[in-house]
Amino acid sequence: MPVSFEDVAAKVEAGLRLEDEEIEALASGRDIITLGKLADAVRRKMHGATATYVRVCDLEADRQTWPAGPPATAGEVRLFHTPATLAGATELATAIRDWAATVPFSAFCLFELSKLPDGLPVVLPALKAAGLEVIAQAPLDRLKAPERALEALNDAGLQLARLTIDETPLRAWPDVCREVAAHQRRLQSIRVFAPLARKVDTTQPTTGYGDVKRVALARLLTDGVDTIQVDWQLYGPKLAQVALMFGADDIDSVAAVDDEALGRRRSSIEEVRRNIEAASLTPVERNGRFAPV
Repeated sequence: MPVSFEDVAAKVEAGLRLEDEEIEALASGRDIITLGKLADAVRRKMHGATATYVRVCDLEADRQTWPAGPPATAGEVRLFHTPATLAGATELATAIRDWAATVPFSAFCLFELSKLPDGLPVVLPALKAAGLEVIAQAPLDRLKAPERALEALNDAGLQLARLTIDETPLRAWPDVCREVAAHQRRLQSIRVFAPLARKVDTTQPTTGYGDVKRVALARLLTDGVDTIQVDWQLYGPKLAQVALMFGADDIDSVAAVDDEALGRRRSSIEEVRRNIEAASLTPVERNGRFAPV
């Protein structure tokens, strides 16, 4: 029997879990508009008519490149580079904490930390003791044992800024979303899922159609995950705006310092606001703790 999208919409509105055949129909179908409407309905049920964004000050591992202090406009300080030793990581975590002062900060990649010989049950508590509160990212597709890694994060009392996907997966996207939902039901530690790949193969780039479809399915299928996020620096204003209409509710990695050489209306922060408003949403700036600023 063919899947009725009206029945699917009724189940989504009621907050009921979709059956496998219904998920397959959404994933394999060409009706991107209906899929977008379903995802947007879930997004609005969870977040109303607002969309958040955060201005990020990115740091390099070389402390000589750091400015005197974080920009006044920064909502988050972030460093992705992960040192090759636990001693280097704890030293860097303390340095970031002291430099960031009152600005929330996140650091390191959970996968890279898992490669340290000490093991996550030792590494993560040591980073917590050094002053780190939030791990910057955990790439689901690179972690050998994602549930154990996320559980170690919980045990250490650390938070995860975002669960990510490093490369566009070869396996079916609904299966990836089901896995995310299963981890969240088990551990309750995933606040943010960024479904678009952080590495883009320029020889085989993704399509906008495929990207927004992944965003929409992520919103529909990742039960219990509060936020679906799109990266402004990686994917740009056009895709970010469309993603907000297909289930995303947060724009990450907006530059902390604006270049206003061409006038304030041409600055990135104004472009972010305009794009959110063009998606019929109200922009709300936040910090790294998801508190409005």
